[in-house]
Amino acid sequence: MTRSRFAVAWQFLTVIPLFPAERFEDRELGRAMAAFPLVGLALGAGLVGFHAVLGRALPGLLEGALAVALLAGATGCFHLDGLADTADGLAGGWTPERALRIMKDSRTGAVGAAALTLVIGAKAAGYGLLPEGARVAGLLVTPAAGRAAAVWLAHRSPYARPEGGLGAPYSAHLSGNEVVQATLWAAGAAVVFLGWPGAAALAAVWAWSEVLRRYFRRRLGGVTGDVLGFCVETSEVVFLVFLHAFA
Repeated sequence: MTRSRFAVAWQFLTVIPLFPAERFEDRELGRAMAAFPLVGLALGAGLVGFHAVLGRALPGLLEGALAVALLAGATGCFHLDGLADTADGLAGGWTPERALRIMKDSRTGAVGAAALTLVIGAKAAGYGLLPEGARVAGLLVTPAAGRAAAVWLAHRSPYARPEGGLGAPYSAHLSGNEVVQATLWAAGAAVVFLGWPGAAALAAVWAWSEVLRRYFRRRLGGVTGDVLGFCVETSEVVFLVFLHAFA
């Protein structure tokens, strides 16, 4: 049975039952990364709807905090969990093997909790304090930029766990064609809705994904699903930082 890449990506990245729940082959998951920025745009559209209905009547920081909460709820805290696990593993694992073992532990340590606090706070401020002229477009495009970064990081990155894992299909079945498609969706949205500040902020996100690729290849031997979640969350912060700087 053939399923659209968007449907596969949506089911994997969110907990919203927009499509019937189905099991996917590894190859489908890898190819679905082409639609990751599209899922991000759909999530961003939800934030725009929230802004239109209620957010514009709220203080900026409160709107930003609620926007982050809505994203976390829609994704089941999927990426936030990866952020915390990766931070704990990097802090407590002096060798790649130990770091990967810590990252598999379901408990969150002090470093993971600190990383969650810092990133959630930065995103809340970043969303809530966007200039009025860039508020709607920033809410729309930022989730797409974060998910495009995960595609860039996964491409040409080996999977760090020899036994495989949740993120293994992305390293094994992601081709240049999917990367190009994902890039076009993210770049198109950034340029159309935000102009050159959006393009510059997205370029900064791409550069951040390259820094992470080199770091995690040296530190862990490659990437994992948790690392990709770490990439999504931190890349959203990078995009917001540069959007504020340029907008």
